[in-house]
Amino acid sequence: MKKLIIFIPIIYLLISSCSEIIDMNLNSANNNRLVVEGRITDELKIQWLRLSRTSDYFVNQQANAEIGAIVSISNEDTLFNLSDINNNGFYTTNKAIAGVPGKTYVLNILLTDGESYTAESFLKPILPMDSINYIYRKTDHPFDDKLYYHINLFVQEPEPIGDYYLWELFIDGIHESDTLRKKTFISDEYINGSYVANAPIYILEDTKIMKDTSMVKIQMLSISKDEYDFKFAILLETDYSGAGFNGPPANIPSNISNGAVGYFGASAVVEDSVLVFKGQNP
Repeated sequence: MKKLIIFIPIIYLLISSCSEIIDMNLNSANNNRLVVEGRITDELKIQWLRLSRTSDYFVNQQANAEIGAIVSISNEDTLFNLSDINNNGFYTTNKAIAGVPGKTYVLNILLTDGESYTAESFLKPILPMDSINYIYRKTDHPFDDKLYYHINLFVQEPEPIGDYYLWELFIDGIHESDTLRKKTFISDEYINGSYVANAPIYILEDTKIMKDTSMVKIQMLSISKDEYDFKFAILLETDYSGAGFNGPPANIPSNISNGAVGYFGASAVVEDSVLVFKGQNP
C-alpha cells in the first residue's frame, strides 16, 4: 500500500508537467509578403497571373488578394499588360496571346505602395509527344489487388541533359492535377536522349473514371531547373516532411525579386488525348 501512495503522486506530477501554454509569436506584421503564381505559355490564350499575400499559418481562410497593381510581361520585342478586371488578384491579358519558344520573358509588378518586383523565365522549346495510351491493370505493389488506369507516355527525350518537364492531367475537361501534390514533374537526368515508351505518368484509381467512356488529356510542359527545384522544395517541406530524420525547415526558393515568394514560369506546351473505357482495356 505504501508503494501505491508514493506512485500516484509521481504519475500526477508527470502528467501535470506536460501541460504548458506556449505563446507563439508568428511575427505576422513583418512577414506580409507578396505571393506570385503564374506562367506564360506558347498557347494562344488569355494568359494570367495571380497576386496575393502570405497569411498566418493558423489562419484557415483564403489568402488576401493583391489588387491595384500594374503588371506586365515582356520580351525583347513585345510588352503585354495584364489587368485585374474583377479585383480578385487575377491579372489577365486583354486578348489571347502566345509566348514564343526561345525567348526570355520578364515579369514586372508595381504595387500601389510603390514596391516593385521582377522575375524572368526562358521559354524553352519542347518536342511533341508521339502518343499516350492507357492500360487497366494492377500496380506492381504485392499487397495491392486493386485495378488502376495507367496513363502511359511515348516520346523522344532529346540531348543534351538539362531538360525538365511537367505533366498536367484533365479528365473530360476537368483539371485533375490542380494542386502541386497531384502533379507529375521530372528532370531528364535518367532518361536523357532516350526514347520513352509506355512510361506511366499518371496512375488513376478506378473511381476517377465515372462514365462509360472518358476523354483523358495530358499536357506536357517544358519548365526550368529553377521551377523544378521550387516545386520539389515545396514538397520537401510539406508532403515529404515529418519523418524523424528530417532536417530543419528551409526557405522555398523563388525567382521573384524583393523578397516575394512564388514563381513566374514560361513554358512550351504540347498535348495528346486518349479515350478511356470504364473498367476495361482498350
